[in-house]
Amino acid sequence: MTLAATVGVAIAVPPFARANPPGPSAVSDAPTVATLASMRDGFKWGITHADVVNAFNKQGGIFDQDYDPLLRKAQPGIQQQALEADRDNKKAAIDRSWTRFVTPTGYDATGLHSEYSYKNNEGILQVERQGKKRYFFFIGAEPGERLWKIYDEIPLGPTGPMGTTFAEAVNRIQGVLGVAGRARPADANSGLDFTTVDWQDGQTHARLVDRSKSKIVGVVLEERATLNALPQLRANKAEDLMAIDPSIAAATRSDISDPSHNAPAPASSAKPAKKK
Repeated sequence: MTLAATVGVAIAVPPFARANPPGPSAVSDAPTVATLASMRDGFKWGITHADVVNAFNKQGGIFDQDYDPLLRKAQPGIQQQALEADRDNKKAAIDRSWTRFVTPTGYDATGLHSEYSYKNNEGILQVERQGKKRYFFFIGAEPGERLWKIYDEIPLGPTGPMGTTFAEAVNRIQGVLGVAGRARPADANSGLDFTTVDWQDGQTHARLVDRSKSKIVGVVLEERATLNALPQLRANKAEDLMAIDPSIAAATRSDISDPSHNAPAPASSAKPAKKK
């Protein structure tokens, strides 16, 4: 079952609006389904970022498969050259997109900002294909970094595969999986920036993320073993950029007196007046 297979699927489960709401009686964990493997589109957990780039860029790879049918139909000359240039630009773009989260990046201003951490050997690849953006997240020191998360940003709209609203997207995925997901409201204290609905199988945790204010839905797949180990893998915690520097804090503590206030007055250098 792929995301494309959600189009036109008859919904045989209760709609999202009537799905099990979060609360005291809600399930304590995401509901389990038979398998989520096909949603990874052939990508296996644990491969490196070079493996992912190669899957797209090698001869006969994903980009060649996308463009070969178009090239066969294209007129020789300008039309064919334009398609080849577009394909080659996409191949170069995914290779250039490799980013390590060491210093602040442009991703901090996006809806992905809570999906990674800094200075914990994490990195990301980005690719645009078939009308959506896909992000591959890795963890571990190079060259042994490993894929552990795939995040798709899929536009919401009347012609899109996920429908026009987040509720429609949830119902389409539920229709494919045959199991109602666990709905969780946005809660900063729980690390949830957006409303989510999730499922899991033996290896993978799947999330639908409500980013409908940006007219997209996030479809996130995570390796459960890595997800459970994140507290240990992310040993370096985020720095509070608003925190006061320790030296400044020490200098401004109210219980520490200014040493200059207690210093003896300097001896006068003025000569005593002469007696008449």
